[in-house]
Amino acid sequence: MTIPFVDIAIIGGGPGGLALAQGVKKSGIEAAVFERDAVRADYVQGFRLRLRQRGLDALEANLPAHLFEAFLATLGRAPTENIALDENFNPVDSSAWGRGVEDTHVEKSVSRITLRQILLSGLEDVVQTGKQFLRYEIEPEGTVLSYFADGSRVRSNILVGADGAGSAVRRQLLPDLKSIDTGVRRLAGKMTLDAAAVHGIEAVLLDTNANIRPSEGHNLMITSHRVDPSAFNHHGVIGADDPTHRDIAGFHFNNTTSYVWWNTAYEVGELAPDDVLETLDGAALLDVLLAKIGHWDERILKLIRHTDPSTVALLKVRSSQPGAVWETGPVTLLGDSIHAMTYFRALGGNTALYDTGLLVPQLVATRKQGKPILSALNDYENAMREHGYEAVRSSLTAMQNNVAAGCALKGVAAE
Repeated sequence: MTIPFVDIAIIGGGPGGLALAQGVKKSGIEAAVFERDAVRADYVQGFRLRLRQRGLDALEANLPAHLFEAFLATLGRAPTENIALDENFNPVDSSAWGRGVEDTHVEKSVSRITLRQILLSGLEDVVQTGKQFLRYEIEPEGTVLSYFADGSRVRSNILVGADGAGSAVRRQLLPDLKSIDTGVRRLAGKMTLDAAAVHGIEAVLLDTNANIRPSEGHNLMITSHRVDPSAFNHHGVIGADDPTHRDIAGFHFNNTTSYVWWNTAYEVGELAPDDVLETLDGAALLDVLLAKIGHWDERILKLIRHTDPSTVALLKVRSSQPGAVWETGPVTLLGDSIHAMTYFRALGGNTALYDTGLLVPQLVATRKQGKPILSALNDYENAMREHGYEAVRSSLTAMQNNVAAGCALKGVAAE
């Protein structure tokens, strides 16, 4: 049986993998994306992505003009004003809040679902779903043979692992590199702005980035994501609710409804043991949190109490270990597959997009200007490691400052 050949095989159809596919297609380079899941319904998919200049620049470079225009037109709006309150709803000093967000566009946020719709546009003949990657072989002539769970194989000149924090490509390329359980557990939830009006949620919690800083305990962040449904009408299916999420209860995966959302983080065991928390549904998790903060001001508690339980889940915060170096070959990594990070500085998605902005020009140099493949990939990897590992370290520092010094990096867990 003939084994299909593609110049660049991309494993993983997340933002990084799809943005890379858009960039190489725009440059006239052949590529294919192999994605395990036809529907992406992981919990984080239901939230927004805060935008940074590095991510915007990469998207503008990689997307055709009409898709970048659609991306800008369907962006959500986030509050620009910051406020800090204590648990009794009294203002506290917020002068230090917001430091270290040097290239953040605080007023712009994008639904991860809408971003995916945009990145998938025009890639119908590029993206293949139902393709669970198993392993690869580097052949004597330097090509890469990839094996999939359905029995199929693909041969390529370059293999890019963009398959997320649990990357199967990375496990083979760097078998000793494990992810870290930081010992932090996050809870988050959402409420539509219409529901917020019904329940009389305070305007300051809807119109600002509000950081609740209790005298004892852990911070709670509140912000909002506002969309203009009429803007979607000019761009076809982009911005419309994704039909693949239609059968999932609740509005968590709805990307056309404005909402207020909150998140908070605790050290492992503070709310309850992991084996207990992992059995609880959204409503029960809300009860656990309310029991912990029940002495807080009712104006804050009302937001938590009326949160849609379908949007609430527990997230174990993990991180990659920065610093890995390897000998360049025809297999490389991108995004969370090599530098997964905590959410505390909103760097992860933007850093993955930035990777594509580094990699595409190197691939163009190999195909249009005759630059040797390994030289191009080595230059990409050096630049990617420099900015990616710094982002991992920065997010870990922010997490430790936000939750509690010394709680992080308690152990290394196998993926």
